[in-house]
Formats: sequence, C-alpha cells, structure tokens
Amino acid sequence: MKEILIVEDEKELAENLQELLQTLDFNVLDIFSNAKDTLEYLKKRRPDLIIMDVLLEGTLDGVQLTQVIKEKYDIPVLFLTAYSDNPILEKISNVTYDGFLLKPFDFQRLKSAVFLAINRIQFKEKTDRRQKYLKIRDKGFLSPVSEDKILYLQADGMYTKVVTKDKTYMIRDILKDVSGKLSDKKFIRIHKSYIVNVSHIASFNSKEAIVNQTSLPVRRGFYKKLRELIISRLS
Repeated sequence: MKEILIVEDEKELAENLQELLQTLDFNVLDIFSNAKDTLEYLKKRRPDLIIMDVLLEGTLDGVQLTQVIKEKYDIPVLFLTAYSDNPILEKISNVTYDGFLLKPFDFQRLKSAVFLAINRIQFKEKTDRRQKYLKIRDKGFLSPVSEDKILYLQADGMYTKVVTKDKTYMIRDILKDVSGKLSDKKFIRIHKSYIVNVSHIASFNSKEAIVNQTSLPVRRGFYKKLRELIISRLS
C-alpha cells in the first residue's frame, strides 16, 4: 500500500482529503500544517508522495518546503492550491514538482493526479531509455530537442508548435507529419490539434489534461486511449 503525507493548514480540507485517499486504498501517514513539523517527521519516515498546500503557515511556504524536501529526499510532491494567478504559478515553476491540483477538485481529478505523481519515476524507468531527439530548424540552425523536454505539440495550420518548458518552436510541417517522428511510447494524441508527452501530464479527465499548469482539451474519441495508456504505465 502506497503511503502519503498531507501538508495542509486547513484542517477540515486535510481530513476530507485523508478520507478520499483512504477510499482509494492509500495509507495516509499523517497530516501537518507547517514546514517544521514536516521536516522533523521526514527524518524518521519517508512517504511515497507528499500532497503539499502551496500556502502554509510558518517561515516556509509550500514551495520553499518542497525545494528543501527535493534537495534532501527527492520525494514526489503534488501541489495543492486554490490560486491559479500568475505570481503563484511562476513561484511553483521555480521548483521541481510532480503534479498540480487546483482547489476545488473532484474525486476523479484527485485520483488521476495522485496516481500520476506517485508513479512518475516508474514512468521514466519503463520508457525507452534511448534518448531520442526531434530535429528542429530554428533561425537557420538545426537544433536537436530531446523528446523528454517536449511538453506538447499543437497544430497551427500548416505549421506545428513544439512547446518545451523553456521555449516554443515553430516547425513548418503539419502535426500529423511531426508526430510520425516521435516515440509512440511517450506521445499520444488527445485532440485533433494536440499531442502530449504522457510523462508531463499532471492530471486529466474526459475533457482536459493538465500539462505544466496548462489546460489542454481532450476530445471524446481520444480519452479512452489516453486512459488505457496511463493505466498500462501504472501497472
């Protein structure tokens, strides 16, 4: 049974979250509301996942606490927040994390986000270890972009946008032709205009997938295949 630690300063929300996670057969080790108690606990026991509120009471907020945890223990962290404004998103983007869940959330969104966050490392191990690159011509230069760095691709008429965390490229090829150059173990079409890197999906449902805090539409005909692929990677 996977073990989860909750770091949330809203007591009622934390207890409700605990009940939902137990329904999903996760073992909730404990609930903390601040960085000090969390770090003391981690000296004794390490969970498989920490669900972390972005805004915490005390000297360290959730983002700062996550940075400390990643440096010391490298435990997967799923952020939980009621805010989606730019300052919060920019702050979150400066630290390594393994998922993002916006309050209020439903049961299915919680379920998919937690499963994806816990198994992120296993995803990487099961993915083809051979490093593959997409060759992109950028401003007269040929730039090999690692598939692992690509978040998603978006159709733009006769062009295709290739979006990475650091930069967006424009390729003079239609999405269908570009997709043929990518590993089918890493990328999946979720909409006629979007192909995503499965490893970067933080959460999803039948209508949308969250990739690096960006909501991408999921078309009904592609949802079943996406769900099956995620489940197969979890097994």
